[in-house]
Order: sequence, then C-alpha cells, then structure tokens
Amino acid sequence: MRKPPNVGKWSKHQHLVKSEFLRDYLPATRQFTPETLWEYVEDYQKVMLKPSGGGGGAGIIQLTDRGENRYLVHAGSAKRIVEGRTKTVEYVKSLFRPKPYLLQPLIPLGKIDGRPFDVRVMVQRTGKNSPWIVTGWVAKLAGPGFVVTNVARSRGKVLPLKTAIRLSNISASEDLEEEISEVALAAANELGKAYPTLRAIGLDMGIDIEGKPWIIEANFRPSLSLFRQLKDQTFYRKIIAMQKH
Repeated sequence: MRKPPNVGKWSKHQHLVKSEFLRDYLPATRQFTPETLWEYVEDYQKVMLKPSGGGGGAGIIQLTDRGENRYLVHAGSAKRIVEGRTKTVEYVKSLFRPKPYLLQPLIPLGKIDGRPFDVRVMVQRTGKNSPWIVTGWVAKLAGPGFVVTNVARSRGKVLPLKTAIRLSNISASEDLEEEISEVALAAANELGKAYPTLRAIGLDMGIDIEGKPWIIEANFRPSLSLFRQLKDQTFYRKIIAMQKH
C-alpha cells in the first residue's frame, strides 16, 4: 500500500479553491506577510495564523485586534497583549514553527460551555476510480482555555456529532449533516483528482454559530484514535473495513 502524499495546507487549499461549489465553504486563505496580516486584522479583527505543514494543532496562533494599537496573541493556552504593530509581528514570528505560515479569518465556531468544537469527517475510497464514501464523523471539543480543537494538544474530548450539535450554541438546520456530507465528498473528489493515490482523507470541518459548515483542513494521514474513543464503535469498524479493501 502506497503512503499518502505529504502535502502542505497551502497546496491543498489551492486545489480545493478551484471548485466553485467549495469556494463558499473555504475561509479566505493567504500566505503570511506582515502586510497581509494587517490587511486581515483590518478586515476581520480576529485572525488565525497556521503553519502550512505539520498537524496536531501545533503552532496555531490567534491574533485579536483590541483597539488602540493593542493586540491579543493566543497560542496554546497562553495569552499575551502586545502593543504596536512592529512588536506584535516580532512576537508572533517568535512563536512560528520553521514552516511557511498561512492567514485565515477566525471562524466563529460553535461552542459547548464556551469551548469551541469542530468535526472530523472520514472520507474513503477503495481505489483510484472508486466513489468516495463518508465512513464516519466525530466532534472534537477543545480543552478549557485553548483555541485549537486538537484533542491531544488541548486535553479536549470527543463527542458524537449529534450530541455536540444538541449541546452547542449553533442554530442547526435539519439538513446540516447532509450538507456536511455533501461538502466532504466534494472536497474528496477535488483532492482525489489532484492526488490519485489517496484512499482516505480526515477532513476537519468547523460549524459556525449560524450552522454553516467550513472546511478547516484536509489530513491525508488521519489518525483513527478519535473514532476509537467513541462509545459506539460503528464508525471505527466501518473505517477499518474500508481500509481492508
């Protein structure tokens, strides 16, 4: 079995954004420069900075404009107010991992008891020309004080998707799960064309407070441990069965 390609977030985004349908579900994404950072701060007030490579929520920084030339920088569970644009850029860069960084507006993710969550959607196929199938999904709830939902990094937890939506502050429509499926399959089709050896994608999707899904990231080497943590093992068994084909 061939290893999935090791591809950065920027390359994946460039393939996904080609799809007119998917564009509406992708946060505006650009490569980091100090000039672009301040454009984003002016346009969105809250900005996410993410390393293009690597995973596990490592190196992700949230920057919030607090007015009067003061900026709140939130990385991991640490928060710091920095004054002035020059010092803010210096501080933010000191937190960077040694990889190119991307900028995105902060998606106002749905929250449970003040903690954000997103959704890991597993999409799989048995071969190059086989159809993609959604084989499971699970909600990932950030640990207290964290902006990243990575369960291991933030000491968060997993929940069944229906439970997470029910407990959250999201205005969810009846067809939300159907829309998540549709977006996940469209993303898989686009990425599958670009990377023909792909058999599995772990798509991280956010749901904003209005109940709209967003594509956050596509993982080509998704860990199955999230699904093993669910009490109901139906999804886990389905994912493993697909892998064996």
